[in-house]
Amino acid sequence: MVRVVVVGGGVNGVGSALAILHRLPECDLTIITQDLTPNTTGDGAAGFWGPYLSFGTPPAKIIQWSQETWKLFSKWYKSDQPMGVSLVYGESICRDPLPLEPWRHLPLAYRQLNYHEYTKHGPEYRSGYSFGSFTAEASKFLPVLLEEVKALGGQVEVGRRLNSLKEAAVNADLVVNCSGLGARHLVPDPDVYPCRGQVMRVRAPWITNYLCDESEESFAYILPNTDTVVLGGTHQDNDWRLEVDPHDSEAIWRNCTAHIPSLKSAEVVKEWVGLRPCRKNGVRLEADELLCNSRTVPVVHNYGHGGSGISLFWGCSQEVATITQQLIHKHYGPPSKL
Repeated sequence: MVRVVVVGGGVNGVGSALAILHRLPECDLTIITQDLTPNTTGDGAAGFWGPYLSFGTPPAKIIQWSQETWKLFSKWYKSDQPMGVSLVYGESICRDPLPLEPWRHLPLAYRQLNYHEYTKHGPEYRSGYSFGSFTAEASKFLPVLLEEVKALGGQVEVGRRLNSLKEAAVNADLVVNCSGLGARHLVPDPDVYPCRGQVMRVRAPWITNYLCDESEESFAYILPNTDTVVLGGTHQDNDWRLEVDPHDSEAIWRNCTAHIPSLKSAEVVKEWVGLRPCRKNGVRLEADELLCNSRTVPVVHNYGHGGSGISLFWGCSQEVATITQQLIHKHYGPPSKL
């Protein structure tokens, strides 16, 4: 039986593990992770489907991966299972011209706003677009996926901090690296860096549409989730701080309430900081190998998703499963002989 070790218990780690078990139910799979839901980066995110901060990733790959995830969210939305998926409509606006997104054919009713629509937010706005999208809250769907991994025979080793990928390979025939920001020292990959994001969650059930201001000087987003509304945010490169910054809180509140004054009466439920796992050359999803105690162990890398981890996760997971299947067949023979 081929031993597969998945490094990382976030959205992409759990997703990859599940996709592999769907494809190769006969393998012996273990997830090794320092943290699990509800303590992963994805758990605090608004989960808005819309590829974001994935610079350097080929547009064709973004479209492929995000389309697979869109299909999954659509399936969850139509089901009776409580997966934390909502369908929301809204607008993105900017004080500068906004380019048309290469993935614009995927969400619902994507269109450019006209002059009267974007200037209603202020005469300084020069562009915008609207579309319908999903928000998928990892804090709600990750526990479900994790239970499915366990039901299919997958094991989870939580609380373990690795110093290198070789440590994961000692008892593995194949390693899947979904270590996110940890890839900076585990691979090591110096192109990986954090992009700090701070948000607050408020109770504002009257907010049913999203609004994103993409302008640098007034950056803000207002994203309804199932129970709360997420107000953001920050995108601070190479900033490792995990504590809430009161100056950022003030800016988030000021920018969001400037767009929707009724938010001033909303109850603040929680403030949160997460570090997006960005990479200078975009997502790294490819086969590799490492030498471990005179053995050559195949590796599948899947990290560097930036702010698009949730938007891309199921498409990336499917590709990881495909590469894993090919590598196992190449190194260990057809699945029927595992």
